[in-house]
Amino acid sequence: MPETDRPGTAVVTGGASGIGAAIVNRLAESGWRVAVFDRASTTDGYPVDVRDEAAVTDAFNAVAAKWGPIDAVVHSAAIAQRGEPADELTTEAFRELIDINLVGSFIVARAAAALMRPHGSGSIVLISSASGFRARAGMAAYGASKAGVIQLAKILAVELGGTGIRVNCVSPGVTLTPLMLDSWQAESPEHAFQLANAQAAIPLGRLVTAAEVADAAAYLVSPQASAITGHNLVIDGGRSL
Repeated sequence: MPETDRPGTAVVTGGASGIGAAIVNRLAESGWRVAVFDRASTTDGYPVDVRDEAAVTDAFNAVAAKWGPIDAVVHSAAIAQRGEPADELTTEAFRELIDINLVGSFIVARAAAALMRPHGSGSIVLISSASGFRARAGMAAYGASKAGVIQLAKILAVELGGTGIRVNCVSPGVTLTPLMLDSWQAESPEHAFQLANAQAAIPLGRLVTAAEVADAAAYLVSPQASAITGHNLVIDGGRSL
């Protein structure tokens, strides 16, 4: 629930699949009214490309007009890198990742803050990644974009703290989503090897689930986290230790 007595209104970007969908379900189970922004069509969602500043602003205004003040925003929309080393990664591909993952985070957070500021409260959670602070080969664009998201959350927390708006970040490690699970369950020795290596490097001995990432995001937008801002909550089973 929000940090007021009103019913909570939340927006989740990238909420049509993967971690974003898990966050939508978790918030809805907790009683939030949840609006979904996603490029993919959704039944009750808003078809939004987070790179499109006008579309993002229009969608936020539409949610506010329908349900009133927005209490929480969880920004999960992003794209991944296919593992190309930097000398094989095109400048166009690098720019696309930065544009969607980092610039998109800025556009969404700024639009959310503009609506939250007049009410003196609100919580924004940006979904980053352990790749944002742990160097991995083949992740030059993705890692750079996610490192930027972590720092963006911290700076926004400083700038918006006086307005009553909290800004935090969640950084998952390797997370089991339906797409990844389907890939690793394919009859491929390479996929089995990747899964075994990933799990062996994690102190808990298993991958993170999308539901566990959703629980972290739900906590950060809840009143129980009312004194937490500028924090990067790492959910990786201890992999970054």
